[in-house]
Amino acid sequence: MNPLEIPAAARRILIPIARRAAELRLPVFVVGGPVRDWLLGRSTYDLDIVAEGDPTLLAQFAAQMLRGRVEAFGQFGTLRVLSSNRLRVDFATCRKERYPTSACLPVVSRPAKIAEDLVRRDFTINAMAAELSPTGLGEIIDPFAGLRDLQCGLIRVLHDRSFRDDPTRVFRAARYCCRLSFKPAPGLSELARKALPAGRLLSRARLSHELLRILSEEDPACPLSLLSRWGHASLVFPGLKPPQPSLESVEERLAGMALALGPETGERFLAGIELEHRLKAAAHEALKVAKAQASPRTQLSAAARRALSAAHPRLPRVALDPLRLDGGDLEAAGLKPGPRFRELLDAAARLQWKGRLRTGAQAQAWLKRQL
Repeated sequence: MNPLEIPAAARRILIPIARRAAELRLPVFVVGGPVRDWLLGRSTYDLDIVAEGDPTLLAQFAAQMLRGRVEAFGQFGTLRVLSSNRLRVDFATCRKERYPTSACLPVVSRPAKIAEDLVRRDFTINAMAAELSPTGLGEIIDPFAGLRDLQCGLIRVLHDRSFRDDPTRVFRAARYCCRLSFKPAPGLSELARKALPAGRLLSRARLSHELLRILSEEDPACPLSLLSRWGHASLVFPGLKPPQPSLESVEERLAGMALALGPETGERFLAGIELEHRLKAAAHEALKVAKAQASPRTQLSAAARRALSAAHPRLPRVALDPLRLDGGDLEAAGLKPGPRFRELLDAAARLQWKGRLRTGAQAQAWLKRQL
């Protein structure tokens, strides 16, 4: 296990922030993900800072230093600073949380101390912090033995009600197990299964967000497999299958999952997830082509083409190319737009899908035979 030291790139950012915090007499802490990743020797572009007080002036200072901007993020007052080089710095006030009912958003109270803030975290390995000062980081604050679990490679919740309070933590547990190559701590899998009734209370928006985060992982098949074992994958959609390993972007993976369900079921799957249209566009495009089993009239998007190629590996390459005939060819042959016009184009598209019309010359010869 590596000692807790700030990497050089992060140090250039955090030390000036620490100096400014000292001027403001504001105790600040690096918490959660950065502490975990630095101990594991992993690089991170996300820095999480909590303050025992209002961090607004500190966020404004960071934005000026990074030539970025401050954005209010989420529902709990987090301030996010984004820079042009992928770096993200989040500033939050230490807070306490309680869950009146399962799967609801927590009731938040402030002010709080860092020890109280760590109690609301999801896993022991994310419930560690270190005070930030102009000279570096202080001792690790580790009230739940997160360092021990980090050394043992275990994902452990802080208490037995954790998954019932917030069932999205089940999805996060699957992602962390796979991303870090860790194992569920003893009893965690059973707690996940017992939290399934609470998971059914999650909104479509929250489930869709968890799916998006899984599809952004290096290997989404791994967390989806764990979630299937725990029963939670069906909350997103029954019968959900992981995307093919060759698919890399979120758009490609979403299209691949929709295609694996079949055109009709795939459309129902897409209708039930609340994601931006741009993320679902390639999936709709691919499903339309798969349903028709005919070559497209126009050029497919790269994501749709890759998803279709992965779903139909034996398909002739020409099948996913734009149709070798168009309306201009039919008009040049003396046809006028009408039912026959469309019948010929549809028939040509089905033949090209099967690889029987590979070139423009073959398509023209076929058209002459039809006339």
